[in-house]
Amino acid sequence: MQLKDDHWEELYMFAKNSAEKHVSFSEIKTQLSQKTDDLVLIDEIIKQVKQVHYAVKRKNGLIKLAIASIFLVAGFLITCVNFHSNQSFTIVMYSSTSIGLILLFWGLYEIIG
Repeated sequence: MQLKDDHWEELYMFAKNSAEKHVSFSEIKTQLSQKTDDLVLIDEIIKQVKQVHYAVKRKNGLIKLAIASIFLVAGFLITCVNFHSNQSFTIVMYSSTSIGLILLFWGLYEIIG
């Protein structure tokens, strides 16, 4: 039984390293099928690698969304304060909004896929 677990671990690490190198999952499945004939094992490994890959992407996307929301809220507050004190607020308004929107869409792109 230990031999099967070692083989699973070896194939999983191969698939995980390939996914980190941005190889498509269909290509990884093809490469795994060249190493073993067990289709159930291959599907299980691909499923695990996909879950880990998408969890990392989701986490990175949520971090970008949080930073974007901080930029947008801070820009809004600075703009309101500068507006009520009759100071120029165009640089703050446009720069913080632009940075916030870029990060927002980048985070959404990473979450959605």
